Amino acid sequence: MNKRTYTITGIVLKRSNIGESDRIVTILSKEEGRQAYVAKGIRRTNSSSCSYFEPGNRITAHCVRTKSLSILTQSKLVTSGHENKSRSLADIRRISQLLEIFDGVFVAEELETPVFNQIELLHRQAVMGTTPIDELRLNLRYLIQLMGFDVSQDPKKSLAEELSAILEKPLRSFDFLVVK
Repeated sequence: MNKRTYTITGIVLKRSNIGESDRIVTILSKEEGRQAYVAKGIRRTNSSSCSYFEPGNRITAHCVRTKSLSILTQSKLVTSGHENKSRSLADIRRISQLLEIFDGVFVAEELETPVFNQIELLHRQAVMGTTPIDELRLNLRYLIQLMGFDVSQDPKKSLAEELSAILEKPLRSFDFLVVK
């Protein structure tokens, strides 16, 4: 991919503010894998695309390759990760944990079609919030196995502990999103 401009469709994993009006956005896409981009001017009050770059949203973005980080020039919201107005804390936790897992496991390289299809399925299931948690866990185990990691099929084994071992750090979203 030597073209200077290109288009990606992906899931926003996280974002952080830099400067007065810019933001670094991490997006997981089939074409680029997990990649950080600079979104210039989206923190301004008159920015029409500011809400597109919230974690959990699925967007299409036009990018310009530079010497350091690529720049997002145009974007379009495909699906919102926060459409359901009656979200419970458990639903928000589910999406946050999934995004944290995606951010920790994937790297900046093109993803194979079966892997990205499984990512999209998991994202869709987490956003809709109607899929039973056991089915989500099963699909997540399958995704981790597709990537070549060894994950136990024993439902009694904690998936969070196994993922923490793979990521070599504990899952942070679990600590502040515990549902009691």
